[in-house]
Amino acid sequence: MSKKLLIFLMAIGVALIFVATGLQAGTKVADTFKMESKEYKSHKKGIVEFTHKKHNIDYKISCGECHHDKDNKPLDVKMGDDVQRCVECHDKIKKRKEDKKNIMVHQNAIHGNCISCHKDVNKKAGDPKGRKGPAPASCTKCHPKTKK
Repeated sequence: MSKKLLIFLMAIGVALIFVATGLQAGTKVADTFKMESKEYKSHKKGIVEFTHKKHNIDYKISCGECHHDKDNKPLDVKMGDDVQRCVECHDKIKKRKEDKKNIMVHQNAIHGNCISCHKDVNKKAGDPKGRKGPAPASCTKCHPKTKK
């Protein structure tokens, strides 16, 4: 086998590896999923089911409104892009009284992001307090009851 043919075949092999890796780089995003986290050993309320389709397509909310960088600036991501889970950065798990405002506590970050957005939607729909309207803004509206 000639040296040129060997180099050509090696270049094709390297290119195929890059193409295959690129095809697998994105994350398959389930339309509806439970916002479970293996980091939580026990969760007292039912697990919230989230739907990308409703938020992204039906309500026209960009991915960057939830997915942000360390400075809370929206990331320029789209469906299928590889993104980190919230708990990768918001990694304090146990909620303590002194941590109620700390957004590095996973639960505070999720609740703050979701509830503030839902309340804003409800205020725009006419409820001055943002508690009642098209977007759920109370515990039981998002967390299903659990069987005991």
